[in-house]
Amino acid sequence: MIPKDAHQPVPEFDETAQDALMDAFIEAIIVMDENGRIERFNQAAVDMFGMTAEEAIGGDVSALMPEPDHGKHAGYIDRYLSTRKPHIIGIGREVTARKKDGTLFPVHLAVGEVGWQGTVRFIGMIRDLTDDKLAEERRLRQHTDMITASRLTTMGEMAAAMAHEINQPLAAIANYASAAERLLEAGPENIDDVQSALARIKAQSHRAGDIIRKLRSFVRPDSASLIAADLKATIEEISALAELDARANNISLKIEIAEHMPGIVADGLQIQQVILNLLRNGIDAMIDTEPANRSLELHGYVSGADEVRIDVIDQGHGISDDVAANLFTPFYTTKPGGMGMGLAISQTIVKSHGGTLGFENNPGGGTTFYVTLPTKVT
Repeated sequence: MIPKDAHQPVPEFDETAQDALMDAFIEAIIVMDENGRIERFNQAAVDMFGMTAEEAIGGDVSALMPEPDHGKHAGYIDRYLSTRKPHIIGIGREVTARKKDGTLFPVHLAVGEVGWQGTVRFIGMIRDLTDDKLAEERRLRQHTDMITASRLTTMGEMAAAMAHEINQPLAAIANYASAAERLLEAGPENIDDVQSALARIKAQSHRAGDIIRKLRSFVRPDSASLIAADLKATIEEISALAELDARANNISLKIEIAEHMPGIVADGLQIQQVILNLLRNGIDAMIDTEPANRSLELHGYVSGADEVRIDVIDQGHGISDDVAANLFTPFYTTKPGGMGMGLAISQTIVKSHGGTLGFENNPGGGTTFYVTLPTKVT
């Protein structure tokens, strides 16, 4: 109980006191009658909408709304008063508001109903979400930039393998071109051999172009778009890049993906980034092992009624308890010159897709990293 002084009368608020009380609130407060006409407009509302209280009072509150709410607002009130089923009244939600100069901005609106001397009054409390939205946009932009930077770092780490792989078709093109030139100098009777050499030049140029296209696709700026995706095709698209890196490090790479994998809703590029990062980590884990034992496997399969799983299995030394405790911590790395962001970003990506990223040491040695993802709703 709050102690009260029975001899001290409770003062009544007059109009001036009520206005002062409303102006003390940091959120905009608007009082309306049952027809939507504005009766009170506090100082925060004045600042938010760029109009004076005198300009607002007596006007229809729908003037503060863009279409379609502007034209439908009277119907909202009539329907509520007749059915008592709320559209906004009694329910807080995010809407778009309009300033006096026509500027649109996001707000959180909560409307309550008050009975007053036999009539109905509605009180709207409004909070400007502009700064919140800008902060969220900055956060998302920073997150996207970080993911893209991580992808570029991965490509930088694979630069030697990429250069070697692109150099092979270029060297073949040079050799076939020289052979074609010699054949032409020898006489027209060698035209069939020249055509064969030109066909091989064409095939090798396509091979080099295919590698470059895969690289360009992988490092393009992230759009973070979630769409229905074929997980099998998503993994197969990135497998060529992984095979280049594995071959350059004398590692046998085996990829097995179950047929008829259910679809997922995902950003395919981000999932490819996670898979490639796990494969690269597996390669790095075996750099100092015997070449004959360097085996890396990827298995994709259905692991539950609404779940698919991807396992990346290496034959490295496993993960110690000390390393395991910090494995997904940003900037923690065991690689010389490493950023320590690959697994942290991968975990963030997988969680944003409603999945999990984890690992377990294999009984016979090495580590299995696994990704689980929910299947799309059909």
